[in-house]
Order: sequence, then C-alpha cells, then structure tokens
Amino acid sequence: MLLTPKNIKSTTIMSIVMALTLFFMRGFYSEVEITPINIIPYFLSAFCGVVFAFLYLSLFPGQRKNSFLTFFIPGAALLIVLLLTGLANLWLIEELMFMLAFIFGGQEISKPIEKSL
Repeated sequence: MLLTPKNIKSTTIMSIVMALTLFFMRGFYSEVEITPINIIPYFLSAFCGVVFAFLYLSLFPGQRKNSFLTFFIPGAALLIVLLLTGLANLWLIEELMFMLAFIFGGQEISKPIEKSL
C-alpha cells in the first residue's frame, strides 16, 4: 500500500518545509515579496507535486525502487511540460517547488513499509 499514515505525515511535513524554505530564500533575494498571499503558490505546487508522484506510482507500480533517477527523469519531464505549456507563468504554479515535491515526495511515498516484530 502506497499511502500509510507514516508516509503521509512525513511527506506532508517535508513538502511544507521545502515550500517555506524556497519561499523565504526567494524572499531574501527579493524575487518575491514576503506576504502571506504569496506563499499560496508554493503550498499548492507542493501539494500537486506529491499528488502527481502518488499517481505516477499508482500507474507504474514497478517504479517503487528507492532511486533518485526513478523520480528525477519524470520530474524533469513535468518541469519541461510546465514551462512549454505556459502553466509556469500562472500565479498558482511554482515550477521548481512542483518538481522538488514530485521527486522527494515520490521517494518518501515509495519507501518500503517497515514491519515490527
């Protein structure tokens, strides 16, 4: 089973921390104003990236290897699709956060379930 409470919790915490870190880094370098409304695209992109990782693992269950390249190549393809279709220009999509959430969220979701004795 892909979604366990432990996977959901760790993936959610990781995505929120990544979104906040990227938002404040861009705010520090004056690429974005640090206001509460401007963090919405980062959280939305993190959520969408994790959902796409779950869908990817559901459609291709053989890709559950815990390998970085298993998610990097489809994540880069999703980033290219976002850039070429113009969806990255929309306010609600942050392309880098989307790709990072897909890659690291997919790795977190695909971790094997540890059974206790």
